Amino acid sequence: MAVLAKMNVIWRVPLILFLTIFMGTISVLCSLFDGTGRLQHGCAVLWARMILAIARAKVQITGLENLVPGRAYILAANHLSMFDIWVFLAYLPFQFRFVAKESLFRWPFLGWHLRRSGNISIDRRNPRQAVHSLEAASRKTGSGISIVVFPEGMRTWGETVGPFKRGSFLLAQHAGVPLVPVTIIGSHRLLPRGSAMIQPGEIEVRIHDPIEYHEYKDLDLQTVAESVHQKILESYRQVS
Repeated sequence: MAVLAKMNVIWRVPLILFLTIFMGTISVLCSLFDGTGRLQHGCAVLWARMILAIARAKVQITGLENLVPGRAYILAANHLSMFDIWVFLAYLPFQFRFVAKESLFRWPFLGWHLRRSGNISIDRRNPRQAVHSLEAASRKTGSGISIVVFPEGMRTWGETVGPFKRGSFLLAQHAGVPLVPVTIIGSHRLLPRGSAMIQPGEIEVRIHDPIEYHEYKDLDLQTVAESVHQKILESYRQVS
């Protein structure tokens, strides 16, 4: 185990850091020519696919047939690992943006890409900024771009699905688009929370049937959050 850990540090982690710097720089340069974020999203897709290959991650994704090409969605997923982001980028075949905590936007290269490609920052301590985030998300979905949110608010340890915060579902109601629960299983085994050790492994992603806007628009946020949470939790328990 010690030898494997050493080899991991020697080549896999530094290579991923190099790719992040390299592709982040290209993404920022692309933003000088493309204000829509589409070229930058393409850079992120390539970055994610290379990292999954380096990590020897095997991904099984089901339910893509539930999504209509060209239609905007809010995809709400449980959050286990940084691999969740790479899997979304590598396997969702359409334009989308993440809602991420504001502190990530201050990171060199990664944060620069997030901001310049049109991803949406959220600062839960600042209600005025949260309103601006809702408006930004609505503009994205209005132009056919989907949004990915992690309603737990942070990565979990993998034992179960954590409670969902209601704010993500306020975003969905404000945008007026279908809400799609997504279950992610196993990504924490490749990169546990609090660790920099990347291990090969398998990740399963289940995209559930969309909940149409008219089905949840008049429900209170807590009811919507609990319904989506229960759907993901049941699916997560079936395998994990």
